[in-house]
Amino acid sequence: MDKVKVAMIGAGALANAMHYPSLAEFADAEIVGICDLNPERLKTTAEKFKVANTFNNYQQMLEKTAPDAVYALMPPHVLFDVAMDVMDRGHNLFVEKPPAITTFQTRCLAKKAEDKGLVTAVGFQRRYHPLVRRCYDEVKKVNQPHQVVGHFLKYMEPGANYPYYRGAVDILTSDAIHAADSIRYYCGLANVKKVASDVRNLDSWYPMSFNALIYFDNDAVGILHANWRTGKRSLKFEFHAAGASSYIDADGVGEVWVKDGKTPVFQKSNVEFAGSDKAYANQGFREENRAFIDAVKSKTQLHNNLQDAVKSMELVDLIYANAINK
Repeated sequence: MDKVKVAMIGAGALANAMHYPSLAEFADAEIVGICDLNPERLKTTAEKFKVANTFNNYQQMLEKTAPDAVYALMPPHVLFDVAMDVMDRGHNLFVEKPPAITTFQTRCLAKKAEDKGLVTAVGFQRRYHPLVRRCYDEVKKVNQPHQVVGHFLKYMEPGANYPYYRGAVDILTSDAIHAADSIRYYCGLANVKKVASDVRNLDSWYPMSFNALIYFDNDAVGILHANWRTGKRSLKFEFHAAGASSYIDADGVGEVWVKDGKTPVFQKSNVEFAGSDKAYANQGFREENRAFIDAVKSKTQLHNNLQDAVKSMELVDLIYANAINK
């Protein structure tokens, strides 16, 4: 196909900031319809991205526009039925992370996609982060990474209500899964052999700190530091191989060092390397959308499809199950 017809379910803040502008840059993708239950948000998004067809019923949108691909961009606790329905109708599907509330739901979605022969993608955009990917590739030029560290920290005060959709999904599954998934990806998507973890509530009534040592069957080791009870948001990665190391601030500078050299062999900021100060361009959203559109056109599977997302959800389960302090 020359141009991929895309239907969008959801016109929220993340969709408007990251996915709509990414797709708008592609000459071979056309947004043929937008569906949202909020009339003002629907109207504003359609006008901004010059989309003529708007709907408050996604089934009607799919019937009228006959899209090649559908983006279902909504909270995970309301996603399952929509995603399953979209795939039952035979549409390729993009969803944000997490793809479901539970691993079992994710597995059911993955089976549906496989049974229907559909191209799917889950929004684990750190796999596509331009600076992180470049630093990873530079380390791989020297040797395969044997250790990957993911730091994901946030400042959050404990509350009377659970912070993610009033408790519909937990912090690790909904948000910190970004770091866990990135560790899986940059450790080569090898199978997990063992996990030792520490899950703590700290001064909250629910878990806010997640530390894990993850051993993969290719002998790579992943180290997760995720903590929502810190003083400042920070997302950083480290890649270590024999003779090479990389230290990356996903919102700042990435460096690659080789054999104890006096200066890094590579050093750039995320903005400088991506050539843009727009988050959708320098945080991996544009690249993951580009990959999805290309995959729909070529009918090939992506590494971040629903089938692979099952394994990231299983890793979250293992982090909880193997907590040494439970």
